[in-house]
Amino acid sequence: MIISGRRPTNSTPGVPGAGWPGWRRACCATFTVLACTAFPGIALGQGDPASAPRAQPPATAARENYPLKILGPKELVALVAARTLIGRWQRRTDYDPIQFEGLLARAPQEVEAILRSEGYFGGSSEVSGDSNGVVIDIDAGARTTVNTAVVAVTGPGGEDSRVRDFALERWSLPEGSFFKTEVWEQSKRALVDALAQQGYLRARIVESRAGIDVENTTAAVAVVLDSGPVIGFGPIHVSGLGRYRQSLVENLRPFRTGERYSLDQLLLFQSRLRDSGYFSSASVVPDLPVLEAEPGAIEVPILVELVELQTRRVALGIGYSSDYGARGQIGYEDRNVLDRGWRLESALILEGQRQRLFANVRTPAQETGQFYGFGGRLERSDVEGEKSDKSNLYFGVGRRRSDIEYFWSIQHQAERLRIEPAVDETRRALVLSYSWNLRRLDSTINPRDGYTISAQLSGARKGFLTDRSFVRAYARAMRFMPMAPDSSLAGGTLVGMLELGAVFAQSREDIPTENLFRTGGAGSVRGYRYQQLGVAENGATVGGRYLAVASLEYQHPVRENVLGAVFIDLGNAADSPGNLAPALGVGVGARLRTPVGPINMDLAWGNESKRLRLHFSVGYTF
Repeated sequence: MIISGRRPTNSTPGVPGAGWPGWRRACCATFTVLACTAFPGIALGQGDPASAPRAQPPATAARENYPLKILGPKELVALVAARTLIGRWQRRTDYDPIQFEGLLARAPQEVEAILRSEGYFGGSSEVSGDSNGVVIDIDAGARTTVNTAVVAVTGPGGEDSRVRDFALERWSLPEGSFFKTEVWEQSKRALVDALAQQGYLRARIVESRAGIDVENTTAAVAVVLDSGPVIGFGPIHVSGLGRYRQSLVENLRPFRTGERYSLDQLLLFQSRLRDSGYFSSASVVPDLPVLEAEPGAIEVPILVELVELQTRRVALGIGYSSDYGARGQIGYEDRNVLDRGWRLESALILEGQRQRLFANVRTPAQETGQFYGFGGRLERSDVEGEKSDKSNLYFGVGRRRSDIEYFWSIQHQAERLRIEPAVDETRRALVLSYSWNLRRLDSTINPRDGYTISAQLSGARKGFLTDRSFVRAYARAMRFMPMAPDSSLAGGTLVGMLELGAVFAQSREDIPTENLFRTGGAGSVRGYRYQQLGVAENGATVGGRYLAVASLEYQHPVRENVLGAVFIDLGNAADSPGNLAPALGVGVGARLRTPVGPINMDLAWGNESKRLRLHFSVGYTF
């Protein structure tokens, strides 16, 4: 394989290659890039097959209209049956015997075309028979192998090694591979697409040749691309805004006007808009017709189409979970407080073991990605013999960049703790906290590939509205790994989780319990009650200063949107690392994929509790 910035000299005789005979629909941004390159001047939505009425597949008959036998390599037999007219009409219910002679007459040409498209240029076939039976005998011969592959990029893109390497990775006909017409055309499209993604939206194929040596069953292929000038981001044009200020949209841009166009940046902008909480849908595409209408243009305007969510809403809900029991909720949300785009989220949640009232306000992200948040929470709980009344007030500043978000906050925590009949005390702390979150998943609703990492570091000093000094560190990571598509476990997903925590202090006494650790339940060590695992005190289970939990789960589809699961969980919380005796939970479960995340049902055996426990939950905790 050769890739360079110069035009290659190659006198190998061959047939002229087609520049780009077709196009396909992909994500909105990718589609517009490909469409402009393939057909200069095409506008998004013109000729879009997704918007046209879908043709219904032909009905098939239970019996054959005529016997058909195809002899040859298995791969070619399937292609001939699927792509030739005589193969496709064999079981059509609308077949008329008068068609047979025409189908039979066309079959030799169709079979020969399939052989050539798959690289069998020296192959032959024989078609014989009548309406009482047809035989297609294929002598494929040797398959053509690519012995020379030359890819050259001219123009500014040819001088950029990063761009050339990016394009080369998408070339699918390296030396030594079998030549296939479909792969040949796909590879050329991929080269143009790769250049466009890196800012060369005027990239085009100026020469493509495939020289076939039938006698030696070899192919020499060569492609020359002209990258054209690098194109920058132009101004954004927003439609669909009625409730919110345009600055809210502008500040979510990961790029500035004049910066080099990048498909990744465009998709990131679209993702930010969709995840912002203000819009039910967001489409971000380059205005490619501008490049056609203005040959000298070096910037492409960006079109942003939005559908806004309602500004205010009241939410009512009821439910049940194995951790908290029955649940009722009333919530109020306002996405445009003081007409500034501030988001207020508040709710009263009543559960069997816990009741909460909270209100949080978050400002829109500024141009730098920075935002502010403040709010408070009141909570009452009765879990494993530990009763508490808590309050928390906080103010903080955060920033989101790409898939990373961090948040600094100052919190005032106050708590009344009761463990009958021996303990009734109050605790307080003024806590400085830092949290960091990284999320790289193929889907945040039903992930199958990717990982998440979250980490927290917080602390308080005695004397500053604090009863005991402490430093707290916590981290949690999840990994989703799809099984190899060619393995016996194809379609399955392996899910791993690791959770670690530590509180550095002379004692856990006088530290508000939300800084300590307990575990057990649907989201941690299954086979045990919610927060059953921790430190035993006066007949109750209370939080400890150390935490370690690990989980490994395998999910496999059993039918559409339904997966079976097997898992093993291991973990505990304690007051010292030496006392972290791991509790084991093993079991099986089912996952129902829904638009709001998977509904999980697990049956787990707790090795230390010596009992089976049924767990219900919705979604994942990242």
